[in-house]
Amino acid sequence: MRHPLPLLFVLAAGCVIGSDKYPRPRDLAPTWLVDRTRVLAVVAEPPEIRPGETARFSALIATVDDDELLQVWFACPVDDEGNGFGCFTDLGSIDLETASPEDIAALGVIGFVPGLPPQYTAPGDFLAAVEPEDRAEGRYVNVQVSALPDTLVPSSTTPTGTGEVPDIDFNEVEVAYKRLVVSEAPTPNHNPTIASFMVERLDVPAGAVVEVEAKQSYALGIRLPDGTREVYEFVNSDGVVEERVEEPYASWYSTGGTVTEEVTLHPYLESTWTAPDGPEEGTWFVVLRDRRGGMVWWTQPWAVR
Repeated sequence: MRHPLPLLFVLAAGCVIGSDKYPRPRDLAPTWLVDRTRVLAVVAEPPEIRPGETARFSALIATVDDDELLQVWFACPVDDEGNGFGCFTDLGSIDLETASPEDIAALGVIGFVPGLPPQYTAPGDFLAAVEPEDRAEGRYVNVQVSALPDTLVPSSTTPTGTGEVPDIDFNEVEVAYKRLVVSEAPTPNHNPTIASFMVERLDVPAGAVVEVEAKQSYALGIRLPDGTREVYEFVNSDGVVEERVEEPYASWYSTGGTVTEEVTLHPYLESTWTAPDGPEEGTWFVVLRDRRGGMVWWTQPWAVR
């Protein structure tokens, strides 16, 4: 496990914020533009589990400079009303230099990357307080990932206990959240899949660099395998069970050029992208969500001729 305790020390000790470094709303980049490190998706596999089962997590973290990033993952149940945004824990309540893995796990830490792949196992009695007729809907668990550059984390030789804490600019720490469903649903959710990425409606091999012409517009799209839209049971506000079919949608991102349609809805999972006006290399990202908590992503590199 790499840097786990120094990392937790930094996250627990607090941050010094440069107030003049926060952009005003009118100065923010468009949503589709990846011009800094961003967490674009957090995936649970599977996205819905039963008590006693385990979900494993991964994150699509887009960077522009191939930064070395460290990730710390937490999990915490939401309240009975389903409320809760992020996990709050008192990391200062233990001695991080001598704490055992069990001590850290008791605070809600479920993994580090690199080092300990994040996963969460729902307790067997997780739904004990839920009425039997409501267990098909279940309860949520909040899962949180914080990603920060390796340079912000003190090395294992950094003296501790001196009261000296490295200054951290919140602009360099990315945090994202995911709600994991724990239920006894007869039709539990599964993550969708993407069969292929398309440019001008032609399939592109995964990982292949797509060469484009400067200033030209291209139709980007994704193709779903047959049967990827799940049929599931939904209990409406009147308590009536309905059979529904997933209606997924795609979010589009790029490190350069211009994305016209940031979000596209099934069955029109295409977006228009215009290449920049000079030699440049970059990446397209697309995240497909099924509206039930399941998601999958695809990345494809491009280069202007």
